[in-house]
Amino acid sequence: MHELAIAQGIIEKVDETAAGRKVRRVIVEIGRDSCVSAEALAFSFDLVAEGSAAHGAVLDVRSVMGTTLNVKSMEVEEAA
Repeated sequence: MHELAIAQGIIEKVDETAAGRKVRRVIVEIGRDSCVSAEALAFSFDLVAEGSAAHGAVLDVRSVMGTTLNVKSMEVEEAA
């Protein structure tokens, strides 16, 4: 299940970018021809996100043409 490795990579990048802020949503684009299962990625994301800045965040998967896989954006809480 390569989606687990993909989810780990997403979480690493999200944690780095969030800089200690809580992440509410991560928007990911997955190409229809990428052979990545959106369901398996969402399941893996929830597992890997535990204990990270993205714990409890919504993974918003959007289907696009091609083979791409991009973290398009993320929504974070404002720093206090």
